[in-house]
Amino acid sequence: MKKNSSLVAGSSENSPEIRYLTGLNLPDEFLCIVHGSTIYALVSTLEIDRARHQAAPGVLVVAERDYGNTRSQIIINAAKSLGITAFDVPGSFPLLLAEKLRAGGIELHAVEGSFLPEREFKSPAECAAVTATQRAGEAGFARACQVLKEAAVGKDKQLFWQDAPLTSEILRAEIDCAILRCGALPTGTICAGGRDSAQPHNAGSGILFAHTPIVMDIFPRSAASGYWGDLTRTVVKGEAPEIVRKAYAAVLEARECAKAAIAIGVSGRTLHEIADKVLQKHHFFTGEDNGTPFGFFHGLGHGVGLEIHEAPPPLAQKRFGFAGRRDHDHRTRSILQRMGRHPAGGSDLPRP
Repeated sequence: MKKNSSLVAGSSENSPEIRYLTGLNLPDEFLCIVHGSTIYALVSTLEIDRARHQAAPGVLVVAERDYGNTRSQIIINAAKSLGITAFDVPGSFPLLLAEKLRAGGIELHAVEGSFLPEREFKSPAECAAVTATQRAGEAGFARACQVLKEAAVGKDKQLFWQDAPLTSEILRAEIDCAILRCGALPTGTICAGGRDSAQPHNAGSGILFAHTPIVMDIFPRSAASGYWGDLTRTVVKGEAPEIVRKAYAAVLEARECAKAAIAIGVSGRTLHEIADKVLQKHHFFTGEDNGTPFGFFHGLGHGVGLEIHEAPPPLAQKRFGFAGRRDHDHRTRSILQRMGRHPAGGSDLPRP
């Protein structure tokens, strides 16, 4: 915990810091003050009874109304009662609220980078929460594979399912429904076929076709825990083109080489470079063509938890690594879990 008093304002939906500190899952914004070894959650009258039952052990839940009517007044009065004159706040702290607090005599220090660096090291319970959400994403992917297996190939290689053209939108809906049944929330699921599949984060639209890649990027969030999962898979209905098969083999080898190199003291940049060298060996190069990037220009991986992208940063960056602390083990195992469950790049589906 930080030595200085800390202040966080937000909801459980938009502030991973406030959820991590309090354990509360509240839709409305509330306040969290960390003073010494004590964590205070200041919530509305509407939520106070539920918050007292839901808060993490040791969190003191108090009513906002006991300290004022406006957000700035509540903070100023609460700070005065605790003898606090200055707070550390996240870089995302609301600007207007900050200006009002400073006008009221409260000193604020915005923390650059990670506000709660301890979040980088996951407890067993957090690992289990991420794993559970990942399983929901895998259930969505399994549903997509089932739909594609059932689909027929029609004129001009168009896919048909249940007597209608199979589109990115329909496949996405099937994935999302499967995720919901697992107690997780789909968030912008990507189902991109053909040329769209080569453009990162293109959501995909329109009719899907046989014998061409379909990329699915599935990143659900648990409705109960707030922890995210993230997986990307590439599949082909029918016969995969030769270039796709070569890419599959190259990515599989790159993944296995990077996994084998994970160890205490090895940086994320090193792992990324190992994978990149394997891809280059297979003649999959990275660069730009008339200002458009191509190849392996994204990171090998990234942290996941209460945010979809969180520390440790993308593995292409030099700051990620295993420094020899025992608690780094949870980072190591989480990376292996993300990299090791499915064949790299996707899976071949049986020909129709």
